[in-house]
Amino acid sequence: MVLIDDIGSFPLPDGVTKDEFAALYPEAQKAFAEGRRLEELPELEQFCRVVESSLLAKIETGIDIVTYPQHQDMHRQFLQPIEAHPREPYLIQEKYAVIPELYAVERVARRRYEETGERLRLRVCVTGAIELYLKTPFGFNIYEEVLLNLAESVRAFLRNSIIRKEHLRTEVVSIDEPSLGYVDLVNIDSEGIIKALERSVRGVDATVQIHLHALKAAEYPLQAEGVDVITAEFASSPENIELITRQELEAHDRFIRGGVASTSIDRKLGELAQRGIRNPAPEQLADSEEDIRKLYRRLAERFGERMSFAGPDCGLGSWPSQEAAKLVLSRCVKAIRSAVPSA
Repeated sequence: MVLIDDIGSFPLPDGVTKDEFAALYPEAQKAFAEGRRLEELPELEQFCRVVESSLLAKIETGIDIVTYPQHQDMHRQFLQPIEAHPREPYLIQEKYAVIPELYAVERVARRRYEETGERLRLRVCVTGAIELYLKTPFGFNIYEEVLLNLAESVRAFLRNSIIRKEHLRTEVVSIDEPSLGYVDLVNIDSEGIIKALERSVRGVDATVQIHLHALKAAEYPLQAEGVDVITAEFASSPENIELITRQELEAHDRFIRGGVASTSIDRKLGELAQRGIRNPAPEQLADSEEDIRKLYRRLAERFGERMSFAGPDCGLGSWPSQEAAKLVLSRCVKAIRSAVPSA
């Protein structure tokens, strides 16, 4: 059965700015790492409230596995604590390798379990070591020792995010490597990239995804031990469909996550503007159920049982409102569940 999930980022609720949330984040991260109760800290009450309301908005769409709502910049979210609490350069003290959103997620999951008896199925996304490395002063010039330290830091964040409780279970983790396949890296070969991917997920007790934008980089996760699922954008980048086959997935015992709804908001707004629509409604921004269903069936025919997850192409953090983002998720749910795979 194909499970419906989301990639992670999500618009902030009305009335909260990115700068306000970003200002709260380091303090929330440090307090969570040090075992403090965030809801008892007046300055972090808004942090908890924002994460909880965003998570509930995602749950309401009916997706099977929910990623914690990412409102923080994907690079600073992890580089800031790595740089603030190092054991070695770019190797974080494991105690501080935590995602504070999970504190709020657990509160929601516990209340939901008490009300419904349903356990929340969670997906945790961490920015990958290569993507983080590109934001260091070293840029595209790769020093293996630094990259492997970042990989160990990513591994620590993932391992500290595995939750096994009656009300909440981390079922999927993902490393996000959107630049892999798009940029030219210096002083590193395929073996070095594969080594970094393997180091990032070693010993992580969950289904492991890697989120790519360009499937021309699929050779790396196909060969990296510990990676289970390759996620790809197929709605925004249909050329990806031709870049990997069911036979390759079978040969390496890997699965695919199919992105079946476009999340490229700038492209959508540009296309609508060309048609004279300057302030589009959510219904005009989200792909139609029919388009999502059509692409899902095409992917199901190509990949068969090797497609294990599906959902939007990428995160929805840049979308103009939670209403619009929720519509993308709910249309994915309706389209995928009503589709009859032809393979």
